[in-house]
Amino acid sequence: MQEPLRRKAATTLSALVLGMMLTMLFAAPAGAEVVRGECTGFAEFPSKNSDKTLVAERPASDVFLVPKEETVVYAGTLAEGAAPLDNPISFEGGVRVQAPLSSWQVVGWGGETTQVSADGTYSYSVPSWVPAGAGELEVTAWHRQGDADCEVVVTVQLDGDPGPAALVAAAGTVVFGAGVLAAGTKKGGK
Repeated sequence: MQEPLRRKAATTLSALVLGMMLTMLFAAPAGAEVVRGECTGFAEFPSKNSDKTLVAERPASDVFLVPKEETVVYAGTLAEGAAPLDNPISFEGGVRVQAPLSSWQVVGWGGETTQVSADGTYSYSVPSWVPAGAGELEVTAWHRQGDADCEVVVTVQLDGDPGPAALVAAAGTVVFGAGVLAAGTKKGGK
């Protein structure tokens, strides 16, 4: 590979890495927002000492801290005051988490029902390798039932200190960036 081409490639990669890091650093939180429909609901996190309840109408500027492990108490309805239906209709829904580089569905549901509301509990445990306090995640809950189509988006962050995992990731980024820059510099006196 010719020297100017190698230098251009290293400079381009360095700019790309820096741009991605700045985008992640300065990304604004989405907060909570009812995106579609008239659904209402809440999720309560009993183990928290304060700010225990997450509601769909939470202000967009708030980031909700969630414990790494919890049994969540939830309730939701398609519309306030809605009466049960005469005949069963199909429904589907789920909860999806969006991270900076990937997304995954946490839970899904579906079937047929005459009910227009639901409540219960859901237990979760975030794997130990996921660092707490390291950044915000966008969580989307959605539900479709007959003509009703609802979606709520909320920004959450795992409660706690990022710990050594975040330090190792930051150090790895610095070493990788230094390596990319070094690859683009002229070697020797040539």
